[in-house]
Amino acid sequence: MAPISPTPLRVLDGSTVTTLEDIDGPVVIRGLQDEWRARELWTVDHFRHQYGGLRVPVREYPAGSEYEYALSEDGLADFLDYWEKSQADHSLARDRRYLAEWNFVRDCPGLLDDFSIPAIFSDDWIDRLPEQVRFGRMWIFFGEPGCSTGLHCDTFSTSAWLAVLDGSKELRLVTPEAGRALRADDSLWSERTHDEVLRKSAGPLYEVTLRAGDTLYIPGDWYHEVRNPERNLMLTANFVEERKLLSFLAQFETRLTEPLSVLRQARNAQVRAWAGGDGRHDELAREEFRARQLDWVRAMTSDLREYERALLEWDAPGAGATEAPNGAR
Repeated sequence: MAPISPTPLRVLDGSTVTTLEDIDGPVVIRGLQDEWRARELWTVDHFRHQYGGLRVPVREYPAGSEYEYALSEDGLADFLDYWEKSQADHSLARDRRYLAEWNFVRDCPGLLDDFSIPAIFSDDWIDRLPEQVRFGRMWIFFGEPGCSTGLHCDTFSTSAWLAVLDGSKELRLVTPEAGRALRADDSLWSERTHDEVLRKSAGPLYEVTLRAGDTLYIPGDWYHEVRNPERNLMLTANFVEERKLLSFLAQFETRLTEPLSVLRQARNAQVRAWAGGDGRHDELAREEFRARQLDWVRAMTSDLREYERALLEWDAPGAGATEAPNGAR
């Protein structure tokens, strides 16, 4: 097998970056954390004294497992006592623990005062959704050496920014096209994966080691894999860019409607049963009720037909299909 030679990511100066529109792949941006109070304030002692009584989500990695884990909960102070003493175990000879995806906004929103979302990531289309369907998308990670997050792309075509405040993290990334060719058990650190899949797919294999002060931008649909070479503290968030908006909405709507489809099937079966019976069901016997239900159904299907027409017209001659909408690329 040929040796793997990853391509390093570009590094940008945060003072020169004003928009994501001209960035077409992952990049490291430096300087975005310079004004954050969290850089100095977020120490083990600070978290232990201020929030030590909170229960936090912990991944439990058994000995010998690089990616598989069970989820548990622990007190933050107890986890930090363990984390502070943990040593690198890249041989995976012992059990390991990883405080990952702690939704701190819900548990201790005061931490939001210690940093500011970088301006280039602040235009988040999730903020424009109705309040009842918005969801949490900002987390703190305390990484233990030897813990990994396997190959994945973030849900719903969301983009992400990862800000390392202490320690270091290693990532490898591939384009959406290359990622779709990968299999469930592939690893971006595997020579077999590199030779059997990545050499035949579009785009190179990228690699970066993030250190304190670095912020990584990952566009939506890029596949990546994460390793912790040493203890680290990371703040990360997902957001939706305009150029990924339709993909996000389609996937998010599917997730919302999956449980509804079960209810709809049950409703439809019951209506058919009543219609095939004596026809005396109280609600269906009322003409006003049936009319309201038909209006509701027609309104729903009208929205879908309108979307269908818009998609078809986009490819029509003279419809401007040769240029992507809103500057997307």
